Amino acid sequence: MAPFCFYIDPIKNCYFMKAKSMKIIFTFLLLVPLFVKAQTEAAPEVLIQNIFSLAQKENPLNNPKTKSELDSHFDFKQMSMNILGSEANKRSAADLKWFEDSIKEIITKTVYPKAPEFLQGVKITYKSTLVDGNKATVPSTVAKKGEKTDVSYQLIKSGSNWKVIDVSIDDESWVKTINDKMTKTLKEKGWVGVKDMINKRVKALNEKKKS
Repeated sequence: MAPFCFYIDPIKNCYFMKAKSMKIIFTFLLLVPLFVKAQTEAAPEVLIQNIFSLAQKENPLNNPKTKSELDSHFDFKQMSMNILGSEANKRSAADLKWFEDSIKEIITKTVYPKAPEFLQGVKITYKSTLVDGNKATVPSTVAKKGEKTDVSYQLIKSGSNWKVIDVSIDDESWVKTINDKMTKTLKEKGWVGVKDMINKRVKALNEKKKS
């Protein structure tokens, strides 16, 4: 049987996963329990139960209110700036906005539809949260079907709210992984190549939604 193809990486067409097949999916699906953490001091276990109850019911893309709530707890702007790194200083305001919107679209249209299925049967154990000024790291262990994965969430405080800007799975940062691939494309094909690559990914996701 062919390995599951998960469209999350804007650099490649897909990840082909075997033993680590669930890890990439967990990257964003398991952010959900953290989304309301900044707005309430309830125990993580309570937040998980509340959010799982919401996310398991339907595809968030089919419920504008749910999608808007989930989106608001990501800092897509900071996330995209971190992915761009020093390249951000070379880009126009229009390019930066396009990149931010594209990253957001890729994430939401790839991961949200999978939430009802993949959020079932998941057990998350949170470790001590590390806070350094306006930055925080929330380490955790994720268990599903006997497989355990270390997942660490990076957050930044914006005003009075914490927002997710990156996730590391077994010490592999999603932002850094995309940055590495983007840097390689920049060297080979320039910014035009990066735009073409990401636009193709967005187009493919939109066509998939229509089919």
